[in-house]
Amino acid sequence: MAASIRQPTPGRDHRVDFYRGLALLMIFVNHVPGVLWERFTSRNFGFSDSAEVFVFLAGFSCAFAYGRSFLQASPLIASIRALRRSGVLYLVHIALTMIVVSLYAFTALASGDGRYLMQLGIGYFMSRPVDTLAGIATLGHQLAYLNILPMYSVLLLMVPAMLAIVRRFGLPGLLLVSGALWALCGMWRFNLPNHPNPGGWQFNPFAWQFIFAIGLAAGLAKAGGRALVAYSRPLYVAASAYLALSLVFVAFSLWGWERALPLPDLLRDFDKTYATLPRLLHVLALVYVFAHAPAHSPLQRVGRFNPFTLLGRHSLPVFATGTVLSLAFQMARLNREPSLALDTALIALGIALHFALALFLDWWRAVNQPAPAAAAVPAPAGWKPAHARTGRAQA
Repeated sequence: MAASIRQPTPGRDHRVDFYRGLALLMIFVNHVPGVLWERFTSRNFGFSDSAEVFVFLAGFSCAFAYGRSFLQASPLIASIRALRRSGVLYLVHIALTMIVVSLYAFTALASGDGRYLMQLGIGYFMSRPVDTLAGIATLGHQLAYLNILPMYSVLLLMVPAMLAIVRRFGLPGLLLVSGALWALCGMWRFNLPNHPNPGGWQFNPFAWQFIFAIGLAAGLAKAGGRALVAYSRPLYVAASAYLALSLVFVAFSLWGWERALPLPDLLRDFDKTYATLPRLLHVLALVYVFAHAPAHSPLQRVGRFNPFTLLGRHSLPVFATGTVLSLAFQMARLNREPSLALDTALIALGIALHFALALFLDWWRAVNQPAPAAAAVPAPAGWKPAHARTGRAQA
């Protein structure tokens, strides 16, 4: 059954940018481990964290960026756009990697402290430089805290195939195929390899594609004027109860109890690499509860000029800047005792720079938009040009 979008597409949902902006800030704080303020990010209140929300919203946004064009106009052009975006993410990731390596190397030279070169996996550049450079180029060697963009880049490579499935079999077909790949990946533990260090990717794209595909399906349903999963009071209560259960589980550090369940690891563990079921259900419950919040809730009235919406509207440059800042702040804390004052100053500075960048980008986008053509003013009745009145041509 071919998928189609017959109803008018609703206007931009600013809630997507709002939650993406929140996720970007929490990723930034979580990437400065050990600071007091990371205790207040989402990962301390449930099984999933900001990464799952970010990937779901990425899939949702791709429905509008590529899905409508693929299904209604030109699949080729939509596919090329998705592949081009994947290439942009690849280049940004390589640039971020080189910036971070250079920053840490310069600090090691300036301070004479070789410990900076032992952080984040940078040491491989000294012990196995050729293999490491090959690994960087092929995304096999990913520095710590620089794992999201490679996974996202691979997910964008999958977008044309996902949309082709939707075109042929509809949204249920996409979810069935994507879910089967997630299950096989989790059961058989296959992953893309690291190089030169052993192991696989921290964010396994064969597993995380399921979160992305669910977001894509939700976005395509939204573009068609409906919800992927309609509001149901029993389902809303169940989702809220699951969120509450996960909050209690995390708050009281009940880790390990799940090992007593006679289930495969995929269905009981909290493995981030394979996006296991407890994490998957948590992000889906979170999305469902917030998406179907009561109409009078402030969560349903997020506007274009909300500060977090502003961040989410410029997600890639904001994410890249936040990544460099967080790793620079890790470096600033390396040789110092934990300090609430220092941690607060660093996090406040980082958040201020996030908003400053987003404000600048919003302003720059506005000033570069073409000015609307001036409306023609109708001439008064009976008016004629001067040369017509005098019978002479204008000089």
